[in-house]
Amino acid sequence: MGTKPLWNVIIIGTGPGGALSACRLAEAGKEILVLEKETFPRHKPCGGALSKKVEKYLPIPLNGLDRGKIFGARFSLKGENSFEIRADKPVVTMISRSEFDEALINEGIKRKAEVRFQEKVVKIEEKKDRVIVHTSSGNKFQAAYLIGADGPRGVSSLHLNPGHAAPMGIAIEEEMTTAENILLDEKIVSLDFGRFPWGYGWIFPKKGPFSVGCGAIIKYDKVSLKKKYREFRSDASCYIGKMKTTTLKAHLLPYFGDFRYRRATRRILLIGDAARLMDPFLGEGIAYAMASGEMAAEAILAADRKGTSAGKYYNALLRKELLKELKSALKMSRLVYPRIEDGFKTLKHFNELGRLYLDVMAGRLSYQNFNKALFKTIKTVGRRKIRAWMMK
Repeated sequence: MGTKPLWNVIIIGTGPGGALSACRLAEAGKEILVLEKETFPRHKPCGGALSKKVEKYLPIPLNGLDRGKIFGARFSLKGENSFEIRADKPVVTMISRSEFDEALINEGIKRKAEVRFQEKVVKIEEKKDRVIVHTSSGNKFQAAYLIGADGPRGVSSLHLNPGHAAPMGIAIEEEMTTAENILLDEKIVSLDFGRFPWGYGWIFPKKGPFSVGCGAIIKYDKVSLKKKYREFRSDASCYIGKMKTTTLKAHLLPYFGDFRYRRATRRILLIGDAARLMDPFLGEGIAYAMASGEMAAEAILAADRKGTSAGKYYNALLRKELLKELKSALKMSRLVYPRIEDGFKTLKHFNELGRLYLDVMAGRLSYQNFNKALFKTIKTVGRRKIRAWMMK
């Protein structure tokens, strides 16, 4: 191969972030190689809720991928005291992750990115002028840049962060059907709080198999997540009916935190879960994966034009566009989850707060603006009363 890179960019992983990077860079005329350890179609454990934040990054229309619009949420506390809050506009669009991911990577292929499936990366070498990638099949590839989109325990994140020990959350996710294959209300998500430490249980209705699951950060409270999930699932069956599991998987939740984490070097850029860019309050990952995938592509193109460091450019974009928002989400999680029962009572009593919550979920309101609106609402409805509930 000599010293000249064979590819402009190698991308490890075909999730939404990696696929979007492939689309953008191939469209710009770059020679792109995407390496994926699995084959398609594949099952990806994910609720499959797309917020409005995703729209501006989509390289394809959602025609044929839309599994339904959600217009509100049913909140409960350990399965009890449930109430609903509805919005006039859609909160999220439901999709099947297996269909969504396959459609995105197929678009990358259409734009002339080369994708090799069943090619597991086992080693990365970063040289002064290139990156060399080794796979389990014995192949060796090299490129000017590498984008790591292979998750929180992938080879790219471990290469940049050896020995990284910050905790992650854990999720249990099932795709399910009912005897009637319908829910009571296909336009309402169900969110259950109180039994999952620093997390919640969910039911995401959609056309076809729907998603039932939970997520938690159990380092704060040693509980049996499987036991708590079975309790939640049993409660859910009371208003869904008899359910049948089609798939069940557990996976890590690489939430953003205020720990040290390396996301880029001059030639290697981590995106999405590999960069630990998951929302620590709601658990949203798709929007941040696609946003960082877009930024990584932009950084590489800018580096080629200007001869600057792609890593420095990428880190600057992250600080400007994503990290401030994720820091605000982290503050919100630290405010709410330790006082979840009081927060639930407040949310139930003051629907104004619930509508703000839906706006954040929808991506129509940033966490920074949510904080401002929250304190404005508190001032309106009674600061002392809400503070007393939240600080018990």
